[in-house]
Amino acid sequence: MSPYSIPSSNVDHSSNQPAEWELAVIDLFINAAQSAGLPKSLGQIYGLLFCRDDALAMDEIIQLLSISKGSASQGLRSLRQLGAVNSQYARGDRKERFVAEIRLRKLVAGFLKEQAEPHMEKGITRLEHLRELLSEEEDGDSKARGKRRETILSSWHRQMGRILPWVKMIVGKSDKLPK
Repeated sequence: MSPYSIPSSNVDHSSNQPAEWELAVIDLFINAAQSAGLPKSLGQIYGLLFCRDDALAMDEIIQLLSISKGSASQGLRSLRQLGAVNSQYARGDRKERFVAEIRLRKLVAGFLKEQAEPHMEKGITRLEHLRELLSEEEDGDSKARGKRRETILSSWHRQMGRILPWVKMIVGKSDKLPK
C-alpha cells in the first residue's frame, strides 16, 4: 500500500479498485482542492472521476473512496455547481452517473463564477463597512493607520477586478477585454 492508497472497505470490488496511478492523481486533486480552500472530498471525487472513462454512480464513488454518503452527496453537488462534473443518465438505468469535466476552460470558468466573483462582490460591501468604521474611529493614529490599510485593500480589490476579466478571456469564458 502506497502513501496514496485509499483504505479499503469491506465490500469486494477489487476489479474496480483504483490503480496506483489513479491514487496518485486523486491525491493531486485532494491537494489542489485543499489549496483552494475546498473540502478534501471534492478533490477525492473529482480525482476519481477524472481517472475513469466510464461514468460512476454515487454508490460506486462511495465504495471506491470509502467516504460517507453525505460527503459524496455534498461533494457531487458542489462539483456540479462548479461545473467540474456532469450528470449522465443511461436508458433503463435509474441511477444518476457522473463524469468529470476535463476541459480546463470550463473548470476555471466555473471556479471563477462560483468562488472568485462572489468574493469580489462581497469585498465591495466589506470595504464600505471598513470606511464607515474608520470614519467613526476617534484615535488619530489608529484612524490614519486604518486609512492606509484601507487604501491598500481597495487597490488590491481594484486590481483583482481588472485581472479576472483577463483570466476569463484567456480561458475562453469571455471575449471582452477590460478597458
